Amino acid sequence: MLILTPTNFSAAMPTSTSVLDWVLSSNGRVASDHGGCALSLLPADDDVVLVLPPRLVSWHRVALPKVASARVRAALDGMLEDRLLDDPAELHLALEPGSRPGQTLWVAACNKAWLQAWLQTLEAAGRPATRIVPALWPTSAVGSEHGETVHWAHDEGNRVWLSTASPLGVRSIPLRENGSSTYGASSRFGADSSFGPASTFGDSSFGSLGSSTGRGPEYTLTVASDPATTSWFADPSITGLAEQVCNQRFDLMPTADWLLRCAQSDWNLAQFDLRLSSGARRTQRMRQGWRHFASAAPWKPARWALVALVLTVLGGVNAMAWKERSALQAKQQAIRQTLQSTFPEVGLVLDAPVQMQRELTRLQQASGTLSAQDLEGMLAFIAATEPGASLSSIDFLSGEARLGIGGLPDDRLLALQQAMASRGWQVSSDSGMLNVQAKAP
Repeated sequence: MLILTPTNFSAAMPTSTSVLDWVLSSNGRVASDHGGCALSLLPADDDVVLVLPPRLVSWHRVALPKVASARVRAALDGMLEDRLLDDPAELHLALEPGSRPGQTLWVAACNKAWLQAWLQTLEAAGRPATRIVPALWPTSAVGSEHGETVHWAHDEGNRVWLSTASPLGVRSIPLRENGSSTYGASSRFGADSSFGPASTFGDSSFGSLGSSTGRGPEYTLTVASDPATTSWFADPSITGLAEQVCNQRFDLMPTADWLLRCAQSDWNLAQFDLRLSSGARRTQRMRQGWRHFASAAPWKPARWALVALVLTVLGGVNAMAWKERSALQAKQQAIRQTLQSTFPEVGLVLDAPVQMQRELTRLQQASGTLSAQDLEGMLAFIAATEPGASLSSIDFLSGEARLGIGGLPDDRLLALQQAMASRGWQVSSDSGMLNVQAKAP
């Protein structure tokens, strides 16, 4: 899985030289490699997850009426028209995971042209996105107003931002802006304001910002929160600044770890006109399901049970194979013992059945008894089976006979061949000649 996000978020359209932060993971939970590079230099992977910066996405809580799936987008346009600064047709909308019409749910909105430009650029670079996720999302589930609060201090080029996700939504405020403290309800892109206001809590307030301390970017931020349900994370490069400004201890969260956290969420903003094909969605669900089974903690007992089952099956198969091998060796030993007890002059046993047949043939020849390899036995059988058959020629050498047979129609000749084959001879006919050979012992 390749998880990536723009390094310096801007309203400018992307190009092949746009820089992204990325992390590569085999299971979606542990990074195997990470870095930052131009889009054209990204590592290859079949599963690409695009993470949208917090300030790109705005969040809106709506009570979606029960409408058909084909009319959900139209219903959202009508409900959000008065809340959005832009025309709803210019925005991409997505519903939270597990939601359906008739529920109160969160709707994510972002600039469609910007998002489509990134998707097209990634596809042109041979890295088509299979999933789109937000960097932060409201923490309340469908039908609930409760959840944790997550603060994330991160650097976007020359500006440090504190983004917060709570049951009320998502909001971003700058902690440093060109050497001066900026605070309040601002959540814009700075000089790039073409997107309008970014993510907010709607009508709720984020908290109170104290007055500037007169030391440039250092100022006091007071946020009322419950420590038991509140997490504070910061990129290692700006942890000191975030702790000084907020007067709060932050846990280190490198960009690579944050991207992995985003990819582990259930969110997928590729909906409506950006929705993947059914085949691509099935493949994506299979990959996500396998990664979840292979690495998620709740599935650990099932993984151990599967390992135990595989080991048990392998052990059983090996035990059965050992038993069958032992039985076969016992039979082979019994045959060797029979050969050596019957023919004591056989000292070295290489192929007991063949050696026993040879010894029996030798005894038959010594006693004058006819065997299947003797010419007399072949002729006697032919005479007994087809008395009307006449021989025009006989050619015999080392158990192989070539007999010229006349006086038999084709059906009777075929019946003779079948009768001799049933007695152990290998028989074939060629231009009136009958080729007979005793089967090898």
